Amino acid sequence: MARSKRVKSATESLLGIAIILDIGVVFFGALALNGLGFYSPGVIALGAFLAVVVFVALYRVLRFRAGQWAGHLIHLAMLAAFFWDVVMGLSAAVAVGFWVFGAIRGPALDRGSSPAAD
Repeated sequence: MARSKRVKSATESLLGIAIILDIGVVFFGALALNGLGFYSPGVIALGAFLAVVVFVALYRVLRFRAGQWAGHLIHLAMLAAFFWDVVMGLSAAVAVGFWVFGAIRGPALDRGSSPAAD
């Protein structure tokens, strides 16, 4: 007997999209770091791989409140990219901005307080 598919909340869906955006930021950030030549390609590949593993693990636990709080902490840490390079920090800030949007708007949609519900 096949199990029925779990229905995702709006919060989980929006934050999942933000994580996909984060993985894109990591990919293009790794390309930019490789182009700068400050680090060896192996170090960059390892760092990007570890970051993607963290984001995939975060994606898997988004249904839980603790997973969402872990995402908040990870995205705060992403803002530390400003100390590394301003352009990378701005790229991270865009991803963090979408995370914040999902974290605020998702629960409102889940409660049914969207403008369409009025």
